[in-house]
Amino acid sequence: MKVSLTSMIFLMASCIYPAAYAEQSTEFCDVLRSFVGSVNPNETKEFVFRTSWGSNFNDTPEIVLFAKRCEHSDYPAAKNVCSYLMEHASAEFAAIAVINAISCLSPGSNFGNQLTINSGSFSISYGTPDRGSLVDITFSEDSTVGGMAFKLVADGY
Repeated sequence: MKVSLTSMIFLMASCIYPAAYAEQSTEFCDVLRSFVGSVNPNETKEFVFRTSWGSNFNDTPEIVLFAKRCEHSDYPAAKNVCSYLMEHASAEFAAIAVINAISCLSPGSNFGNQLTINSGSFSISYGTPDRGSLVDITFSEDSTVGGMAFKLVADGY
């Protein structure tokens, strides 16, 4: 049986996405929950994880296959999330980080490994009725910066 190189690449790529999706890291959940839990009542904190697959961001002329950056406003707990995402998150399959974040903050959520998010907005209440954060997660294309933006905003109560 003769298999073309293109077919092999397609088969390998189709196997990588579910495997990457399945790798829910307890370390990611720990840093993410720590960030959300650190937000004080009447305080709002956020981070934005940006990815670009196939090109660089609009403000960077260097030619690259992919690019990642994370904005954390020098808030230490957000910086920890950004450090984790910069090291471990995929630029090609950026939605996996969004799915994992929702799963971490809403453990009862169950996503099949065939789910793909191209864009979306999600809201989660995290904590107890007396103390916690209202969390807004967005994932969308950012035409100004370029690429995709995964933004998480925690509003403490």
